[in-house]
Amino acid sequence: MSASSAPFEAPQQEHDLPLSRLIIVSNREPYEHRLVKNHLIWERTSGGLISALDPMMRRLGGTWIAWGSGKADRDVVDEDMVVEVPPDAPTYRLRRVWLENGEVKGGYQGYANQVLWPLCHLTLDRVAYRKVFWHAYQAMNARFADVVLGELAEKPGFVWIHDFHLALLPGLIKASLPTQPVAIFWHTPWPGPDAFRILPERRQLLESLLAADLVMFQTQSFLHCFLECAKEFLGTEVLPDNHHIEYKGRRTTLVVRPISIGYQAWAERAQSPQVTRAMDVLRNLHIFQPTVRIGLGVDRLDYTKGLLKRLWAIDAFFHQYPQYRGQFTFIQIAVPTRGDVEAYRSYRELIRETVNEINLRYGTISHSGSSQASRWRPIEFREGRIGMDTLAAYYRMADLALVSSVYDGMNLVAKEYVASQVEEKGVLLVSHLAGAADEMTDALVINPYDPEGVADSIRQALEMPFTERRDRMRRMRAYLETHDIRAWADDCLRDAGIFPPQDSPALE
Repeated sequence: MSASSAPFEAPQQEHDLPLSRLIIVSNREPYEHRLVKNHLIWERTSGGLISALDPMMRRLGGTWIAWGSGKADRDVVDEDMVVEVPPDAPTYRLRRVWLENGEVKGGYQGYANQVLWPLCHLTLDRVAYRKVFWHAYQAMNARFADVVLGELAEKPGFVWIHDFHLALLPGLIKASLPTQPVAIFWHTPWPGPDAFRILPERRQLLESLLAADLVMFQTQSFLHCFLECAKEFLGTEVLPDNHHIEYKGRRTTLVVRPISIGYQAWAERAQSPQVTRAMDVLRNLHIFQPTVRIGLGVDRLDYTKGLLKRLWAIDAFFHQYPQYRGQFTFIQIAVPTRGDVEAYRSYRELIRETVNEINLRYGTISHSGSSQASRWRPIEFREGRIGMDTLAAYYRMADLALVSSVYDGMNLVAKEYVASQVEEKGVLLVSHLAGAADEMTDALVINPYDPEGVADSIRQALEMPFTERRDRMRRMRAYLETHDIRAWADDCLRDAGIFPPQDSPALE
């Protein structure tokens, strides 16, 4: 018996679970292999989806099917294109899918990232539709379907698909195996009918998703938008509970399961000695005066995160409240993403230019030429990837964190900040257009389209009494402690019928 299948099969005997294993399918892989100076190395990939699913798979075992995108990924798989992961202590199987260049450029970079991504995030002016993208997207999904069906031919399991890259996969699987249990989690927002109608293939996507037994969303609002699209474009029958759709003789269940984080892991990391040391290093790197207050943004360089609007709000803040010049610095961590797409490269350059303009407008240098010389900049811009300990240090030291997404499925930065606030002194500001606002109810809710309003909220956070800051943060931390990533995964598996309705198996 392999290490990856044993953990899941053991509770099956005890609890009479209906399926022998879990099969996760996503575009992105949890681990990738690369050659660095002729040495083979592996890395855990980043992102909320990986952070959510990898701990569950390490706990339960099973198979993860994903695109083999690392430069040395082919060098480590067996004849079935499988490698056991995590590489240092394997607990589950990673089965890699190989995509052709046209499928990557047209299906992934094109249809998924230049059509579906901006459409779902309601940035419609950024939708760059091409019919060739659609054909490549179909081919990409068909290639995944072949691998999934091959996996199921070897051994049965429950198929759990993730996100907008693979919207056609439920329909393709069900076309070959009508009774095969399939679920899909839609991590991004779902647009309403007025926006979704611009997609030429709207019926094909909806019909494929309704082929699944279970469709999961981040918020009730996104579920409602999906229902409205299904009614308008397919004429589906929605049952009175608004959680079941009947279409072409099939019934699909819809549920809301907001994704979360490993609360305990973040809280423990934030209190570790290495993070405490890192805080001193980072303050000396960015801040020259010990009394300066710190704001923080942590985002991929993606237009949906509202970075440009956030910079406008910071500009408005220092204009409206000049007394905070030299007393408050905003640190922006910007993680590169999708650099092969022109829209992202242009956006990155615009962000850099705007940061420089604001720093030139308000920045100061005192005692120039002397040993006491110091500088102050309103924005400290750090572009690139950073380690987990460094990130936890930023979270812990920040007096406020600003999440200003123009639209977001969840935004786990909000939850990571709260979990890392072990002194319970910080204030979370979160966009009302991010899913996290539904749960982080003690945050200051902002409108990213109102820069002067965001500026007022920054001032409110900085001037909020300590007792109020502590009470707000304490309530959010208590909520996250009980609604962590394990609770999310177990609830999803209960929805799928893999776990019993009440207590889940005690798997550690």
